[in-house]
Amino acid sequence: MTIDETRNSVRTRLGIVALNSTGYLDAILTCLESEEIAVPLKHGDDHDRINAAKVDRVFTPTSEAGWMSRGFKPSTSHEPAVISFTSGTEGKPKGVLLTHGNLAEVVSRLNGLMQVTDEIREYIGVPVYHSFGFGRARAISSVGGQLYLPETGFNPAEIGAMLKRGEINAISAVPSLWRVLLANSDLIGNAGRRVRWIEIGSQYMSRQEKEAMKALFPEARIVQHYGLTEASRTTLLELHNAEGEALESVGKAIGSVEVQLTEDGRIAIRGEHVAQTYLIEGEEAPIPDADGWLITKDLGSLEHGLLYYKGRADDVINCGGLKVHPEALETKLYEKIGYTTGLAICRKPDPVRGEGFLVAVTPAVTIDKSQLRDAVLEATQEFGVNAGNAIAIVELDELPKTATGKVQRRQLADWYTQQTPTATVETVDPKRKNYIESAFCRLLNLRHLQPEDTFISLGGDSLSYVQLAMELERHLGYLPQGWEHLSIAQLETLTPEKKAFSPIETNIILRAIAIFVVVADHAGLMNFSGGAFLLLMIAGANLARFQSEALVQGRLVQPILSLLRNLVTPYLIISLSYQLWKRDFDLSVLFLFSNFVNPEVSAIFPVWFVSVLVQIILLFSLLFTLKPLRQFARVSPWEFGLATLVIGIIAKLGVGAVWNTAHLYDRLPHMLLWMFSMGWIIQFAHTKQQKAVSTSLLWALVPILTRLSYAYISYTYAVWMVLGGTLLLWIPTVPIPQFIKSPLQTVGAATYYIYLFHMILIHIVSTVGHTENPWVNTVAGIFGGIAVWAGVQTVQSFLANRRSTQAEIDATAL
Repeated sequence: MTIDETRNSVRTRLGIVALNSTGYLDAILTCLESEEIAVPLKHGDDHDRINAAKVDRVFTPTSEAGWMSRGFKPSTSHEPAVISFTSGTEGKPKGVLLTHGNLAEVVSRLNGLMQVTDEIREYIGVPVYHSFGFGRARAISSVGGQLYLPETGFNPAEIGAMLKRGEINAISAVPSLWRVLLANSDLIGNAGRRVRWIEIGSQYMSRQEKEAMKALFPEARIVQHYGLTEASRTTLLELHNAEGEALESVGKAIGSVEVQLTEDGRIAIRGEHVAQTYLIEGEEAPIPDADGWLITKDLGSLEHGLLYYKGRADDVINCGGLKVHPEALETKLYEKIGYTTGLAICRKPDPVRGEGFLVAVTPAVTIDKSQLRDAVLEATQEFGVNAGNAIAIVELDELPKTATGKVQRRQLADWYTQQTPTATVETVDPKRKNYIESAFCRLLNLRHLQPEDTFISLGGDSLSYVQLAMELERHLGYLPQGWEHLSIAQLETLTPEKKAFSPIETNIILRAIAIFVVVADHAGLMNFSGGAFLLLMIAGANLARFQSEALVQGRLVQPILSLLRNLVTPYLIISLSYQLWKRDFDLSVLFLFSNFVNPEVSAIFPVWFVSVLVQIILLFSLLFTLKPLRQFARVSPWEFGLATLVIGIIAKLGVGAVWNTAHLYDRLPHMLLWMFSMGWIIQFAHTKQQKAVSTSLLWALVPILTRLSYAYISYTYAVWMVLGGTLLLWIPTVPIPQFIKSPLQTVGAATYYIYLFHMILIHIVSTVGHTENPWVNTVAGIFGGIAVWAGVQTVQSFLANRRSTQAEIDATAL
């Protein structure tokens, strides 16, 4: 029945001024019993709602709070019962026409599940003029129970006192209020055992919070619902019976209720509890579609019949293509800073990523802002987003919320946009900005930076690490300890110093020595094989150092992009160019599986090493697709390395027992994974005990495992790894003169390009120069590779300057 049809009937539309009082409840329940249509109003002069609902008369109830005991028998007719206006979380009022049948179905289903009796004495912690509170009042009154409305609103101290006196045995509140109570659980104590019934409102609540609820109220039947004013209590979750991951859900549909997801992931609802008509600015609009489905603006997922609430579709923050739900992010952030209320997160415009994170903080959160920013960054990284320069923090006296405590994120975002209409992230021009910012932009191929960005947060890797380390040392005269974790702002505050001696990382020295010996070996200068295996172990250490943070958070894109950018792309360019020149195409080389086919194949350089390295990095990264392994690696990274070492040894011995790969020189990922794992172990060996165990493993296992390979392997392979690994463990840095350090850093930074090009240059010297001198060939291979690397850096620097100049031109044009 429409509004106009009810206007022509005998039914009166009674406007009732909404108060959180027993007088309001009595008035609206009396209205329902007399078959009048109740219209809650904000105040007596609420002309918008009065006119929209065609209210006949207005009633202002008494305002007393406290106890109420009143019977109520719900009608199941399909006649209109209530026109409930709601602003929801969007701020735009709309009326929802609810029938008696809609209201009765909810009470019947809810009380049946909660097994409510007339012994219930409930503390209703939310306003009864909103859907949740009104539903609780109807449910209690329909069984002849008692309800209590607090005079000054939800109060954990009052609840604790009433429980201890035995006055209440049930509580209802929304998650934001439950968090306040959980933070003050000492006010409840053992009295929590006296609670028999609890209902939790329709907002996100984490599994940990729900487990805390179960622990605090061990005897209670605890039910959380998901729903809207248009479809109250759509799904119901019995917390007291749920375990594990199910606690992250908001339950399942029961009775006549149906839930499904649309193609874009929105929650759709159908059932007898769904309202049929909206009233918007005086005009009626149907709520369900032609098939009876109410398509919400809420996102969710369905697993084994359980609905997982993912937040509002119009609240989701799309940061660089990665979507983050603000409520889930807030929960993570609260865990990190030790608060339960006082802040909210919503989207903000970001010129680089499309949308960023606006964190609004009230005086209730007293944490230092730099610490808060770090916590926000960590929380976003756990959702796969590494965007320190997309975070903005603002201070507000209070957050915009609805009467039931829901944050009005759109209103908050609109306010921020109005306050900062031209706010953009600064574009760094290497020609005019400071040296360190320019170096970061040029070497990391970036256009935008924030002072709080670090090398790690910007996705740096082992190759760019050496290059930036050289730039920093050239600028400062020394390399700050742990500089990769320092923000750009912190690096800018450091004072340059000129020193005759300064420390260089052993990692860089070993890389330089290893690549020199590899080139010298191929040039015929010496025969001390095994340097490539040390480089493979160092690669494992570098993955742990620079990419572990992304991996343990499940962000596999970052290490894979680094792999493609720094390893695969140069490899493919050279390989394809060589094959085009030779007019002899080998797909096994181009697709990086030649080590499974022919160990001697080359593309003017030995391709096996690059193929194996890429295969192992991908194989190792796949371990982090499993959440339990990610958690293990996050909590115990060194022990995780030990576990992967065991896996690598089992793979080498187990697969090797059934598949003899001697003809392939055992240059396969399952045969060499253990070397890579040793690098991870070395990187995370921080304590003396861990270093001692790691050293023992090196000296005990490496000689044995290297000998369990093809028959003619040299003892030098083990020497490289044992000595190199031991040095990495116990002597991470070595002080040397500056005039020696710079060449070593250059060779260390150019290692990969030396490997790719040294055979080409040796060939050119041999054929064009007609010399077979091993010293000349070695020097040509080393310095030729460095020249190619320097050329690549020059091109990248030119492109970075060009982009920056264009960005400045574009900004000026705007």
